[in-house]
Amino acid sequence: MTQLVYLCRQSLSGKLLRHLSIAILFFISSSKVIGQSHVFANKGVLNLREWNWQTDGVPSLNGEWEFYWHQLVNPNIQDSSVDLQRSYIMVPGFWNSNVPGSGFFKPAFGYATYHLKVLCPAGSGGLDLKLLTIASAYKLFVNGKQLLQIGKVVTSKDEAIPDYKPAIIHVEPVDDVLDIVIHVSNFNYSTGGLWDYIKLGPHDQIQSLWITDIGIDFFLAGSFFLVGIYFMIIFFYFKNRPASLYFSFFCLIVAVRPLVTDELGILYVTNWNWQLVKHIEFISLYLSVPILSLLSYELFPREFPKKILNAILLISLPFLLAAVFAPPYIFRYGLKPFQLFMLLSAVFGLYVYINAARNKRPGSVYFLTGFIILFITIINDILYNSLIINSANLIYIGIFIFIMSQAIAISRQFFRAFEKMELLNTELEIINVELNQKNVEINEANEQLTRLNSELDILVSRTSHDLRSPITSVAALVHIIKMEPREAKRFEYLDMQLNTLHRLNLLITDILDFSRNKRTKLNFEPADFSEILNNVFRDHQFADNATHIERIADVKQDTIFITDKSRVNMILNNLISNALKYYDRQKDDPYVKIIINAESSGARIIVTDNGTGIGKDDLKNVFTMYYQANENFKGAGLGLYIVHEAIEKLGGTIDISSELLEGTTFTIFIPNGMNIQPVDPS
Repeated sequence: MTQLVYLCRQSLSGKLLRHLSIAILFFISSSKVIGQSHVFANKGVLNLREWNWQTDGVPSLNGEWEFYWHQLVNPNIQDSSVDLQRSYIMVPGFWNSNVPGSGFFKPAFGYATYHLKVLCPAGSGGLDLKLLTIASAYKLFVNGKQLLQIGKVVTSKDEAIPDYKPAIIHVEPVDDVLDIVIHVSNFNYSTGGLWDYIKLGPHDQIQSLWITDIGIDFFLAGSFFLVGIYFMIIFFYFKNRPASLYFSFFCLIVAVRPLVTDELGILYVTNWNWQLVKHIEFISLYLSVPILSLLSYELFPREFPKKILNAILLISLPFLLAAVFAPPYIFRYGLKPFQLFMLLSAVFGLYVYINAARNKRPGSVYFLTGFIILFITIINDILYNSLIINSANLIYIGIFIFIMSQAIAISRQFFRAFEKMELLNTELEIINVELNQKNVEINEANEQLTRLNSELDILVSRTSHDLRSPITSVAALVHIIKMEPREAKRFEYLDMQLNTLHRLNLLITDILDFSRNKRTKLNFEPADFSEILNNVFRDHQFADNATHIERIADVKQDTIFITDKSRVNMILNNLISNALKYYDRQKDDPYVKIIINAESSGARIIVTDNGTGIGKDDLKNVFTMYYQANENFKGAGLGLYIVHEAIEKLGGTIDISSELLEGTTFTIFIPNGMNIQPVDPS
């Protein structure tokens, strides 16, 4: 628990979050505003003749468009013989004010044609049109050709099929002119028309703009979501502090909004219809005020009267119920009243936070600072979305700063009560960690000492016998040689003596390898497997049976390999020695084959022979100290034990497969020390 408290405090360091949020939000605000055009259409014509795509950026097709109410005009308007009733309408904007008989409680149902002629810069090639949503179905025609249809454009409500999908469409100017005609119908929403910006520009600039916008939406959603999950986890540890739960809900609600507005990023990961998207958009909006009020009341109960909280919750309820159960064109009517209610609630919230800061409540300064910024962006967005001002959507910048400041404020308030306890717990934990570490070290040392003593006892017992036997044999042979008059027989005895001394040398070598592997620390250095293998073969060129057995080597190494060369040499030396010792004298083609494939991750070594093999009952014990599967061959029983121990020290693995009279295969993997530093078990 104390570690959780410590991590929470560290992760929400005030200075770090302030600097991070300022840097990120500067980028967000800059990227959202870039590309806003400074040209406007006049009487249905947008003149871009002097526009420079590279220096001026991507323009929006804002201004006066030709507007034909209750007319789906021929896309070639100039060729139309019908008497057209033309007017002009501002884009972006709702067509409600241009629709006869439309009022606050009367939806702007109907259909119309929008027309704009764009005079492109001379020599303009292919361009892209970027459209967001249009209420609530439309067809796009450019230079008389239909390029896009979203939903079904109709003249009666019964046949209407609405849809909301952003789109990017490639267009080709004809004589540097784009003649844009959009048929729009709306029988499903209280507002209609071209209410979002339409942008025009070269393909790479439009794509860059789209990637930036959708990336920012997902970044914001992901950021809010992670903060929400973080504080929900905090609540599960401290359930008596519901402020973290309310703040978590607020973050999760806000996380949804970037994905169901503007670029509608949610459609890239789901196939939700437009009605569900609208429900989620308005539910998240109508939930924001009551959730934030509950959070504020929990943080500052002395400054936030309970009666005001109950009133806010009661007023929010019908808006929320409408957003859940009513169709979109119904709950859309509640937007303006709710915006007024939100503004009044924000003013009261500002009053609460000022009093909390004046009374020096923990975290109140952070809360007040973040809320002032959020308050400003709320006012901006209410005016912007009502098409009263031409700025930009800043609400997510305000929310981002607000959430970061609240995260700091809640954390400071939340963990202040644990500060003294944390200091005591930290000191106690340090003492406990030190004691535990000492106990672990003592236990490990005891276990290692016990194991080494046991192995040493066995080693002394076995090697004393194994050393005495060849010494006794040599002494006996010396005595016999002295008494033997025949020269040929003396040479035979000398050969026997030499073989005995050779076995004695192998035993001493095994004992030295055993000691070296136990006591010598790992020494990592670049290794050349071809060189190591050649040295091992050279060491065995005069060994018994060496001339009878074919030695096959296949080494592939195309990277630097870091390992302990002496232990690799020890491993290969013992395996090849075993292959030579246990070769099958009944076979015409005895061999030992070594395949080494060294890569950046590690080296795979396969040692195969067609010797006498090992029985199934003996396989499980071959790596045991002093175990000998074949009593017909004299040895100390240390070779495979040393191989297994050396591979473990290198952090590797070894597998064995064998059949009697068929042969044996050892498969070894040794990690590259460049990536993984093996832990020395000793």
